[in-house]
Amino acid sequence: MKKTILFAFLIVSGISFSQSKEYTGVVMLKSDKEPLPGVNVIIKGTQNGTATDFDGKFKIIVPDSLDVLTFSYIGFQALEFKLGEKRNLEIFIKEDCNIDWFDERHIGFYLNSGLVNNPVGGQFHFSFTPNYSWPTVKTGVSYQTNLKENRFLKAYINLHHLFVSCDFNADFNSSLRNLDYNNNIELSAYSAETSLNFNRISAIIGVSSIDFSKTSENKSIKSVGPTFGLATWVGQPFLISISAKTTIYKNLSEYQAEIKKQYKGVYGFLKYYKVNDFSELSLGIGIEFSY
Repeated sequence: MKKTILFAFLIVSGISFSQSKEYTGVVMLKSDKEPLPGVNVIIKGTQNGTATDFDGKFKIIVPDSLDVLTFSYIGFQALEFKLGEKRNLEIFIKEDCNIDWFDERHIGFYLNSGLVNNPVGGQFHFSFTPNYSWPTVKTGVSYQTNLKENRFLKAYINLHHLFVSCDFNADFNSSLRNLDYNNNIELSAYSAETSLNFNRISAIIGVSSIDFSKTSENKSIKSVGPTFGLATWVGQPFLISISAKTTIYKNLSEYQAEIKKQYKGVYGFLKYYKVNDFSELSLGIGIEFSY
């Protein structure tokens, strides 16, 4: 009799310590909510698991002592999900991203012509990185003139691909602009900007300082102002980048815009710049190649 009671006690104890729950659910791609078949569903800390069926659905029995499921699939980011009271689950996983930048080590040469004031000009671009996992340094200079009293110089040094994730990265851009126009307008401007890049949309935020003078009106402005802008990139088959920004100073505004088109190793661009009575529309074409 005692043996029978002991045996029954052991059975009940074993059942109580091995209680489990059944969970069902569906695994979907986060971007478009489409079900994913063949996703591995594993109880964390064990080798026990299952896989989603053709409709992305799964069923799994999990011991009460364990409460985390891992979801993995080739080409997607692995996900750990902590179980709670809910038994029917909706799981969303994101595509993995291995980002390759193709601008780490580039040299570019352009011919550009101002269609309004400065018909002769050129542009040089250079980028490098000490290591492909590091940010990319980009620098360059452009110069336009009418071979007389007009000249327009722009130079920049940028640090690209900071804080990189699948959906976001940032650039830090600094630039100088120097202008002499018709022996009447002179300016020197300096900018520091951050470009916050979300997929194919970028928000440009920064600050600029300007030293502007206009002889005909005896006007002189030294001011610091905020810069705001937007940029976007249109992929295949167009391969076009578009950007526009403005800086608001005291009693003065500065406008800049660019459209750039890529075709294999050849690039063309259209740039617009305006401050006070000076405006320039520039057309350029050039080549960029890796080294």
